[in-house]
Amino acid sequence: MGEENLYINVKNRICDAIFNGTYKEGERIPAERILAEELDVSRVTLRKALALLEEDNLIVREVGSGTRICFHNYGTAGSMDMIVLIAPAKNPFFSEFIAHFQMYAEQKGSMLLYVEKPHRESLESCLYRLYKRGLQNVAVWLEDLPVDIEKLKRLRALGMNMVFFDTDKGIPYADCVALDNNRAICEIYQKLRESGYTDIGYAGWDRSDIYSIGGREKAYLEISGKKEIFLRLPWECRNSSCNFVLQRLNAFKGELPQAIICGDRESGMVVSSAAGRLKLQMQIASVDDFPEARKRHVITYVQNLKECVRQIYECLQEQNQKGIHWVSDVYLKNGGYKNGIQ
Repeated sequence: MGEENLYINVKNRICDAIFNGTYKEGERIPAERILAEELDVSRVTLRKALALLEEDNLIVREVGSGTRICFHNYGTAGSMDMIVLIAPAKNPFFSEFIAHFQMYAEQKGSMLLYVEKPHRESLESCLYRLYKRGLQNVAVWLEDLPVDIEKLKRLRALGMNMVFFDTDKGIPYADCVALDNNRAICEIYQKLRESGYTDIGYAGWDRSDIYSIGGREKAYLEISGKKEIFLRLPWECRNSSCNFVLQRLNAFKGELPQAIICGDRESGMVVSSAAGRLKLQMQIASVDDFPEARKRHVITYVQNLKECVRQIYECLQEQNQKGIHWVSDVYLKNGGYKNGIQ
């Protein structure tokens, strides 16, 4: 191994220790002599590695006090030639989303690399693996993945620029871009009211910890004044929940609302399908479109994906350009109707 590769390797090993939490924020790392022995390298090599870490503002050398780990929460300048998108490939919304993203990135001279959301490793470990390969600009579609905010903090300090889509869980270490869920549900509700529907129910998943699910449910409860959701669908059965909905709607016959707002396309699909099979005279409205929506006379309110992609790209661009002046933010985007009252 050449000398340059050797001290870069030492730097990476120290970064591993920072990401894994072996060296914590504000903590002093071992003295040079001890650290060189632990890493089995010369002190000359170690000092070169520490100089690189100092340039990245990851450590601060204090005369008479040793070397201290120092975290920062600001953007890191780098190349926008490659952007990584981590997203759930099985979500039917994905193909449309990535098509818009690829087109916009190409127009801006960037290449988009898609990575399917991790199954057996954590999101943060996946991000760190990308960082070690020199990929520092990442957009994440979180869906139902958990977030370790402490590790996001470490990734930001190491130099990862991040934007999260359809969530606010990246704050304060990543920008977040999402549909304005409150406005979306309020607009659908008002549209149904203006069309003469006075009894309006809501169908959503039993995972209110997921940003879009929880936000849309909360918006409905606030505008409707109701105390509970009409129909809660089991998240773990979201690919086979039509029979569940059939049973629930059949059990409520005679006490069904005039209209139901569905929180996303999957719930819209199963509720409208079940309502059709039971021949119920009930208006269905859904956030996000799906292939059968027009045929089933479902009102659909869709996200402006072009605008979301543009905002995600601009957020990454600003993180690269603003450096220490960057501060994370949540960017809420408006949607619009694709199918209306028939």
